[in-house]
Amino acid sequence: MPGKGLALVFSMQTHNRLFRIARVNASVVKLLTVIAIFSSKSMAHEVDQRFGRYSSSDGESRVMAKFTGRADAPAFAGGDGQLSLSLSAQSETIKNNDKYMQTHFEQGLRRETSFGVDLLTTLAKRSEVSLGGSVAGDTVTRSKSARASFGQWLLGDQLRLGIAGSNSVTERPVDSFLDYDSATVALAPRVVSSSGSLNLKAILNPRTIASGDYTVVSSSERPLLRSWSVGLKQFIDPCDCAVHGEAARVINLGKLDTTMSVGELTGTQFTVAYLQSLWKNAHSRLSYRYAREDEFTRAYGDHLVFGADSYVAGLSQELDNVAFAGAGRPVLLDVAATRYIHNRAGAATTVELGGSVKF
Repeated sequence: MPGKGLALVFSMQTHNRLFRIARVNASVVKLLTVIAIFSSKSMAHEVDQRFGRYSSSDGESRVMAKFTGRADAPAFAGGDGQLSLSLSAQSETIKNNDKYMQTHFEQGLRRETSFGVDLLTTLAKRSEVSLGGSVAGDTVTRSKSARASFGQWLLGDQLRLGIAGSNSVTERPVDSFLDYDSATVALAPRVVSSSGSLNLKAILNPRTIASGDYTVVSSSERPLLRSWSVGLKQFIDPCDCAVHGEAARVINLGKLDTTMSVGELTGTQFTVAYLQSLWKNAHSRLSYRYAREDEFTRAYGDHLVFGADSYVAGLSQELDNVAFAGAGRPVLLDVAATRYIHNRAGAATTVELGGSVKF
């Protein structure tokens, strides 16, 4: 939601405290990875670390640090399949001066930590089954979620059909305010939501890939949400480049009551991207996204329009034989910057740095 999504932004004002938390999270994930079933020397491993800073023109800010460890192993003794375990930890520090933050967090400073685990099984390189879960929270809010998905390649590996589902529970403090029609809006202290999706990917030819997705989300605090998206990726040999395009539509209409802080919603989004190979193992990405959200308020049915333009520039570089853990390892480094321009919330900027190593 463009109107609400830009309200949370990054900052380096709380840099030191955030990264102390992130280092603890990373240590826990590394320990779990070591003692997991993927400790065999014959198994492939990958670790990824990223840091981000997001700041807006109105002074709101957020900083983020995330660590992910993954290990792969043969799923069966015969080697017909692969099992992948992924463990992640993320820490975010948010600085915000709105009423909610000032009420529930000292000096409007909120620190949120999350942990996740996912297990993916691939059979004969054609079928995929994934199970996962995560927990997250700060000093007043707790959430937990579970997810599952299945994917199958069909028609000689030209078409991939996927289904996915998830369920989450969030517990939070009761927060209330007086709406424009003098009704008291009190958000529910417990929110349960479930989602299901169907997605298709079609390889039209060796250089063209089409995709589509349909998702339904049921939540105890919102009307039923439905979304559709279609996309196309085209690789162009003469320039060693690619172009991507995607269009999405979201419908969230239905009866509203005084436990809901946001009105009925519809949204449209268009994305275009250009990817270019540069020198050896180096790639760049430029993209533009237009998003529009129409909200019809509960109180008087007012029509509010929120819009955002975002511009992204990114660069990645893979390095061979970098000394790591006593041997030469492939290392991938990437950096990306995004600029948001919003019709109501001003402008915002994010910068993210990442690095991963395989061994």
